[in-house]
Amino acid sequence: MIRLLGRADSSNVRKVLWAAAEMELALAREDYGGPFGKTDTPDYRTMNPNGLVPTLVDGDVTIWESNTIIRYLAAAYAPGKNFGGRDAASAARIGQWMDWQLGTLNPPLHTIFLQIVRLGDKRDEKVVQASTDSVNKLLDGVLAKALPREGFLLGAGVTAADVCIGAMLHRYVSLLGSDALDQRVAAYHQALSQRPGFKTHVAIGKP
Repeated sequence: MIRLLGRADSSNVRKVLWAAAEMELALAREDYGGPFGKTDTPDYRTMNPNGLVPTLVDGDVTIWESNTIIRYLAAAYAPGKNFGGRDAASAARIGQWMDWQLGTLNPPLHTIFLQIVRLGDKRDEKVVQASTDSVNKLLDGVLAKALPREGFLLGAGVTAADVCIGAMLHRYVSLLGSDALDQRVAAYHQALSQRPGFKTHVAIGKP
């Protein structure tokens, strides 16, 4: 059994669980991180030097970083399929959007999350607004223009790119609502929110 170490309400754990559901792959999730602790132990730090979640343990293979875990699972358990890419070119097209989510979209969205959820009434509204403007520019100026008229980001089937971006769209809508979203982005989010894996693992009442 493939083990996934990480608490169920971690956004990055949710992302991996949703990806596994799309691949119809069973993972044995174990509570690590947050109130469960266990991420500062020598054993865990040997597996994941960052002391963060999730960490995947598949036999003798140990992987950390959620997007990399998703890539590994797709390559190991769904090779040549649409979710991770049928060939090198399609895998690269999926991967570039996964990297965009992690390196470009996530930083300002994470700032909004920290300000609203972690700081609450002590948040800096100027920081929230500036970060919101940055995210909106990315969603309107990049994602909306890249989305096809119908279907998902790279065609009719859901890929790892959709899972990674969809998890962040859930965070955006949970924190800010959907009124400011481009119509196509809003429709894309709505379509992703109907996926069984999204409903089970992502939409759990937390951003």
